[in-house]
Amino acid sequence: MSNSQEVFESHMKAVNTLNPSVVIKDYDRDAIFVTPEQTYRGSREILGFYKEFLPKFEGFEFKTIKQETNDSIVYFVWNGQNKHINVQLAADTYIIENGKIKQHTFAGIIN
Repeated sequence: MSNSQEVFESHMKAVNTLNPSVVIKDYDRDAIFVTPEQTYRGSREILGFYKEFLPKFEGFEFKTIKQETNDSIVYFVWNGQNKHINVQLAADTYIIENGKIKQHTFAGIIN
């Protein structure tokens, strides 16, 4: 079983592939993903989010402001930009159980 930090690192590598089918493998099938716009329930809805979101990240250069892991919780604050998107500040919180992301929240200032 992977620990929370290992799952987070796997997730970041998956995001870098820009492939939603790779990213979704880190999520529990019953995961919940909460954003300011919508709550996604289950891997099918979360996959839909990534299909729309990931293409905007081609060539994205991001900077980690803070990343901290405490037991099952990973807190990640970051920013960055590319020709498609400018993320002034974003924060993700992951709750990881049994080697999978069970809950994920995201909020950001995006232009």
